[in-house]
Amino acid sequence: MCPSKHCYLWLFLLERSVAVAVLAAAIASWQWRRRRRCLDAKRSSSPHRQSSLSPTKSATLAAKIDFLERMESRYGYANSKKGFIDDWRSCEFPKLIPPLKLRPSRVQQKPSPESSSGHYCNDAIALCNESSSEPEVYLDYAGSAIPTRTLLSHMISHHAQILANPHSQGGGLASDRTLKLIQLTKDRIKQHFGIQHETFGLDELDNEDEYNKIREDNTNHVTPCPGYQLVFTSGATESLRLIAERFPWSSMKVTADQKSRIILSSNNNTGILQSNSDASAHYLSSQLKWVKACSVLLYPRNVHTSVIGMRQIALQRGAQFQCVSVDELLGATSEWFRKLTEGSMSYEYRETKIHDAEKKDEGRKDEPGVYKANDVSGKVENTTGEPTTCKTIWIHHLLVLPLECNFGGDRFDWSNTAAMARESCSSSYLHCSSENDERITIRVRHKWHILLDTAKAAATSPVDLPTLAHGGPDFAVVSFYKMFGAPTGLGALFVKKHRRRKQSGERVTEERDETNESQATDASYMTTYSVPKKYYLSGGITVERSISPRQFFGGGSVDVVLAEKDFMVPRNFTTNLVNGSIGSDEDEHIDLGVMVHGTEHFRGIASLVHGFQELDDLGGMEAISSHSTCLAEELVQRLRKLVHDNGTTVVHLYGQWKSFVKDKMTSPNNPGPTIAFNICDRDGSPIGYDEVSRLATLTNPPIQLRTGCFCNPGACQDAISLSNADVLKNYASGHVCGDRRGVLNGLPTGAIRVSFGKDSIWEDLDALVAFIENVFVSRGETLVTSHSPEESADPNNTERLRIDELYVFPIKSCSAMRVNRWPIDRRTGRLAFDREFALVDTSGSAMRLHSYPKMSDIHSDIDLNTKTLTVTAPNHEDLILNLKKPNLSADHSISPEDVQVCGTLCKGSIWGGSKAARWFSSVLGVRCWLARHQDAGKTEKISDDNERHAYCNEASLLLVSQQSISILNSVITAQGWGRLVESRHFRPNIVVSSNCQGGNETKKQIDEKQKATNPEDSWQQIIIRGSTDVVELTAVGKCARCQMVDIDPSSGMKGNTLRALAQYRRDRGKINFGTFFAPSTPAADTKNMSSNNTNNNDDASEGNAWLEEGSEVQQQIPR
Repeated sequence: MCPSKHCYLWLFLLERSVAVAVLAAAIASWQWRRRRRCLDAKRSSSPHRQSSLSPTKSATLAAKIDFLERMESRYGYANSKKGFIDDWRSCEFPKLIPPLKLRPSRVQQKPSPESSSGHYCNDAIALCNESSSEPEVYLDYAGSAIPTRTLLSHMISHHAQILANPHSQGGGLASDRTLKLIQLTKDRIKQHFGIQHETFGLDELDNEDEYNKIREDNTNHVTPCPGYQLVFTSGATESLRLIAERFPWSSMKVTADQKSRIILSSNNNTGILQSNSDASAHYLSSQLKWVKACSVLLYPRNVHTSVIGMRQIALQRGAQFQCVSVDELLGATSEWFRKLTEGSMSYEYRETKIHDAEKKDEGRKDEPGVYKANDVSGKVENTTGEPTTCKTIWIHHLLVLPLECNFGGDRFDWSNTAAMARESCSSSYLHCSSENDERITIRVRHKWHILLDTAKAAATSPVDLPTLAHGGPDFAVVSFYKMFGAPTGLGALFVKKHRRRKQSGERVTEERDETNESQATDASYMTTYSVPKKYYLSGGITVERSISPRQFFGGGSVDVVLAEKDFMVPRNFTTNLVNGSIGSDEDEHIDLGVMVHGTEHFRGIASLVHGFQELDDLGGMEAISSHSTCLAEELVQRLRKLVHDNGTTVVHLYGQWKSFVKDKMTSPNNPGPTIAFNICDRDGSPIGYDEVSRLATLTNPPIQLRTGCFCNPGACQDAISLSNADVLKNYASGHVCGDRRGVLNGLPTGAIRVSFGKDSIWEDLDALVAFIENVFVSRGETLVTSHSPEESADPNNTERLRIDELYVFPIKSCSAMRVNRWPIDRRTGRLAFDREFALVDTSGSAMRLHSYPKMSDIHSDIDLNTKTLTVTAPNHEDLILNLKKPNLSADHSISPEDVQVCGTLCKGSIWGGSKAARWFSSVLGVRCWLARHQDAGKTEKISDDNERHAYCNEASLLLVSQQSISILNSVITAQGWGRLVESRHFRPNIVVSSNCQGGNETKKQIDEKQKATNPEDSWQQIIIRGSTDVVELTAVGKCARCQMVDIDPSSGMKGNTLRALAQYRRDRGKINFGTFFAPSTPAADTKNMSSNNTNNNDDASEGNAWLEEGSEVQQQIPR
C-alpha cells in the first residue's frame, strides 16, 4: 500500500520542525551562556565571593570587573567564533600568565571546532612542555606576536604534505600542489589587505586630458590587471632593501658647448631662474653651461632605521635625500613638493658679466628661432615655424611614510600628503639650440612614488591598501610574524600595477665603441644595460643619464640568459614597439619578476593561510584593533595616576598618548596600542631603561619589555629632546645602539616601550602597573640600597674579623679551588693563577656559567711545587697541563688570540693544544678551546688594567662577608624563594667571618637586617695580618651582579638570588654585592721589591706575600 500524500506532508513538516527547534535551542544556549558570564562576574564581585580571597587578589578582581563593565564588547572577542579570551588564553599560551577566572573552570577549554580544522597534535603540545618555569608577562607585540598553540599545530600538520620546489614545473603533482598553495596564499593576502582581483591603473597616463577621458570610458587603451602584485621576502626590512636597489634613482646632466645655448623654463608659467629684470633673466637663462637634475628620497623623522638605510643606495646612485618633521610633511602642499623637486635641479652659468645682460639680450630677443620660454604645451614651436624634436626624461622621486610609528604608536592620515605629492608632478623644459639652428626641447618630468611602511600597523589594525595614500601607495611592506607570530622570516612587498607608456621614437645617437659597432644587435643592448650613457642630441648639446648599476640575478628572475656571453634579459622585460629593440620603459619603475631570486620559502608561505584564519576567527582586524587599543587606553590612564609622595609624576609618556583624551580622538588619528615612556624618581631625575628592564625580568611574574630607541632614532630624539650634538656626545663617551646605558649626563638615552597585541589580556597591563608601583613609586620610605661609605661607616666599630674562606678560580666560571694558604701579587693584588685561564667558544667569547651550567662540573687543582694544573670532570679522565709551557708539538708556537670577556677585548694564547680542546668540548658538549691570558708570567711593570686582572671582570680581588650572605638568606626565606645561598654563589676570593649569622629570626630581626647595609660597603681600606706577611688593600668599587649568581655552583641549578638582591641592593641601575680591592701600594712602588722577591706565576711559591685562612682582617678608618 502506497503512502498517501498526507503522510509525506507530515514528514516534511516534522523535519522542518526539528530543524527550527535545533536552531532555537542553539540561540537559547548562546544567550544563556552570555547571561551566565555576566552573572558569574557579579557573583565574583560580591562580598561573599571576595571574602574567601586575599585583600590584594580581591581588589585586583574588582578592578578587572570594573574594566570589563566599562569596555563592554570592545575587549575579549566575546562574540567571535573563538570565544571570550579568558576561556582559551591559558590553553593557547601555557607559558604566559593566566587570566583571573570569573568563575571556576570546570573543564579545560579547547579550541572551538569552528575555528580549527583539526585537533592538537602531540608535537605541538610537546613544544609547550619544556622545562617548567614561572609564567611570564609579554608586552612586546610590536616586536613580534606570539603564535598560538593551535597555529603551531596546524603548521606542523601542514608540513606533512608533500610539496616540491615550485620551480620544478611539469615535474609532477607535488610541484603543482606547491604552486596552487602559493597562489591560494597570495589571493588570501590580497583579500586581507583589501585588494580586489581586478582594478585599473588609470593614474599614470600622460596628461590630465587623457586621464579624464579614460575615466569616462575605461575600456580604451587600458588592460584590466590586478591592482597590486606581491613578492614574498624575509620581512619588511628586506622589502625596503629590494625597493632601494630596484628603484630607478636617476640623475641627468645637459651640457651646452660655447656655440650652443640652453633656456630653462617650468610648466607653471614662471621661469625657474630669477633676476632683477625680465631681460637679464632671459639672457642669463640662455647663458647656462649645464643643467643637472636628480631623484629625491623623502621621509619624515619618525621612520624606522631600515627606511633611513635606503638613503645609502640612493646617494650611491646620484640621488638626494630629505628628512623633515612630521608636522611639516602633514602640512605640505603641491607647491611645497614642487619647490622640493625644483631644488633638486642645479645649473652653472658661463663666465659672463651680469651687468651686460640687458644690452646683450637686446640684440637676440628679436632674432628668428628664439623659443617661447613659457610655452608649457609640450608641443614646442619656434618663431620660424620649423618643427622641433621633444625628448622626455623622467626623474623619479620616492616618498616613504610610516602608517604607524613603531616608537610610540603615533598614527597619521597621510592621504593629503600623498595627494599633494602626486599633484605636484611637474615638468621643466630645456630649450636647446646649436650654432647651425638645430633645435630640440628636453622635457624633464618629475614624478613622485609613495611607499607605505605597514609593518607595525598591520599587526593590530585593518589595512585597506587601495584606500590609503590617496588612491593607494605605489609600494607597501609588511612582516607576517608581527601579525601572528609564525612563520618568522617571512614578509611581503606589494607593488602597484601601472599602465605601460607608449615609447616615443625620437632619434637619439648613443655613444658606442666603434670597434664593437659591427656586433651591435638587439641583444647587445643588454650588454650595455645599466651602464651610464651619453647622448648627443644636436650639435653641441650633450645629455648624460645615470642609469642604475647592474644587479644580481638568480634563478627565476630572467627570461633568457647566456652562460658564456654577457647577455641577460630580466623577467617581464618589454620590447620597444618603435624600433624593435629590447629595453625598459623609462617610466616603468619596478617589475616583480626581477625581484624574485631563487626558491621562495614555499612551506612557510603555504602555512600563512592558517594565520589569517586565526585573525578571522577573532572577528577580523576591527575586533583586534578594538581589543588591543582599549588595553592601551586603560594602561595610559592608570600610568597617569602614579605619583610620588611629593606629587611628582612617575611616568612620562611620549607621542600622541601623552595628550590622549578618551572619547576626543577620532579615527584614523587614534594612536596604536604601543606606548613609549620613561620612569622618573621623586626628584624628577630619569631612571635608566636598563635598570627598569633588569628589574622587570626579576619581578614576579617576569615582564618582557622593549627598551632603547627601538630602531627609530628620529622619533626617539624628538621624544626625549635629544639633539644631534647630544647623540654624538653620547657616542663619543662609548654609548652605542643596543647597549645598557640608559642615562648619560642626566638625560635618558632611550625609552621603555609597551605594546599590546591580539592575544594580550587585562592581567598583562595590571602586572606592569603593579611592578612600577611597587618598585619605583616613592611612598615616603627611603629605599635601602648600597650605601656609600660616608653613610654607613661606623668609626667606633673595632670588631676584628678573619679570613674564613680563601678561593682561587684558575679557569674562569668553573668550580672554585679552596686553599688554606696562597700567594698574592703585591703589584696587581691578584692571587696566583686566579682567572688566568678561560674557555673560549667558536665566536671568540669567554664562556660563562649562566650560559653553560655544566661548567660547574669542571674542577681544577694547582700544584705549586710541580707547576701543574689538574682538571677533573665526571666520567672523564683527568687532564693534566703544564703551567710552564704549553702542551703543543715542537712545530707549533703560541699565537695570541682575541678573547671577548664581558664586552672587553683581551688577549689569550691557546693552551693545551687540541688535546685540551677535545677534553673540554667533550665535557660541555660544545666546541671550545682553553686560553691562557697572554701576559701571564710577566715580571716587568704592568700598566694595563687587563694585564693586572687577567680574565677578571673589573678588579683583581673580590671580598664578601658572611654577614652580607646572612642578610640575603633572610630575604630569601621571607619571600619563600627556595634554597639558601652560600659564599661560592658569588665567586669571591676572600670571605670574612661575621658574628651575625642566619637562623630562626623574628620578622622584626629580618626587617632590621634588610635595612642594615653590608659591612664591606663601608670599608675603604683593610689590613690583612698573616703569620708571615701583612697586606694592605684599598676598596676600588662594588661588584655589580648578573644572572650568574642564580646558578648553584655545585649543581648548576638556577635559583632566585638576583631577584632577592634586587629587593634591597639596587643602586643606580646596578645590583651590587661584594667589594673589589686592590693593593694600597702603587705597582710602581713595588718594582724594587719584586725584583728581589719575584712573584711570577711560573714560580708562585716565591710570591710577594701569602694570604692564609684565619688571618686577621682589620678595617682601617680613613682620617
